[in-house]
Amino acid sequence: MSVTVTETTFETWEDCLSLSNGVVELVVTTGVGPRMLSCGFADGPNLLFTDESRTPLDGYDEYRIHGGHRLWHAPEDAERTYVPDNDPVEWTELDGGVELAAPVETETGIRKTLSVRLAADRPVAEVTHELGNAGAWPVELAPWAITVFEADARAVVPLSRRGEGLLPDRSLSLWPYTDLADDRLTTAPETLLVEGDPGADGAFKVGASGADEWAGCVVDGVGFVKEFAYDETATYPDRGSAVEVYTDGSVLELETLGPLVELDPGESAVHTETWRLLDATGLDAGSAAASGDLVADLRTALAPP
Repeated sequence: MSVTVTETTFETWEDCLSLSNGVVELVVTTGVGPRMLSCGFADGPNLLFTDESRTPLDGYDEYRIHGGHRLWHAPEDAERTYVPDNDPVEWTELDGGVELAAPVETETGIRKTLSVRLAADRPVAEVTHELGNAGAWPVELAPWAITVFEADARAVVPLSRRGEGLLPDRSLSLWPYTDLADDRLTTAPETLLVEGDPGADGAFKVGASGADEWAGCVVDGVGFVKEFAYDETATYPDRGSAVEVYTDGSVLELETLGPLVELDPGESAVHTETWRLLDATGLDAGSAAASGDLVADLRTALAPP
């Protein structure tokens, strides 16, 4: 089946586009962003969290929490990261998808572009994130792709061994508010699992080196997998993190990052994710913290073939 692009509305967003190949459906908005608002199997639930009220983020009155999937630039900074993305974007239809281009950020000189393409007949999407320097001086940054789920999602991050010997081959990054004794974190052989908890009090975040080139989530009986390229010779933000998971009492975010690069005026940095959906009904119940076997099952089920 070919991919269709149709103008539509979604929840309280009026200016949207639906992309469907008959197997999966994605919804992006042209009213703000660039943002994707919905992702799921056709006629199935939306896997992504959205905030229909566009609640301002605490401490950042102009920045609205739309949810969905967004593009930021790392490292995180109070001045440049939370530039509001509340303006309409330009959109262009592509073969199998669309491109969404935001206005240049006045505060940073950066222009964000998000391109989404669906496979013709499979539950697979290619999501390309581009940051262009439209300013007058070089900027060091990394593309940062953030997918937001409801707080009851589970994120799986593989940490396979890369070699033998005396030198470290993997890394973990911890934030000031991260507690390794947090019940939301489960460790298993070469795997991290972060379980969102809608009743949790406080935030938790962890970063990992990401050399396995994939990470995944299970939500509403669906497995969601991101695949991406990892460059072992490059420098990544946040003490070497190419994969990050953040959760609090309202959301769980599965994030991947490209390498840090210095962009001269006119240059761009591109980071591409390949998304894959699969049936994970049998892996959506029980507490992973109580069962190391379940962590292994989740990793096995989500791992790319």
